[in-house]
Amino acid sequence: MRGMTIMSEPSAKKVAAKKLLMACFFEALALIAGLIAYGLTGNLIWIAIGVLGGLGFSLPAVIVFVRASMEERDRASR
Repeated sequence: MRGMTIMSEPSAKKVAAKKLLMACFFEALALIAGLIAYGLTGNLIWIAIGVLGGLGFSLPAVIVFVRASMEERDRASR
């Protein structure tokens, strides 16, 4: 059949990069929520909770991105 193209799946690194971007967005939201809670209560613990909550999103995404990058580099070197 002419004109039919097959869409290739995005690489694991590109998928991991998109997930990393979303994780950064959620981390920023958690930090902003912590800052708002600090502004309302005056307790510094809310900023720490926002930072640690945000790390729960971004740290796993960073690990997945680094692993995908390493796998892609290993595949390219073969």
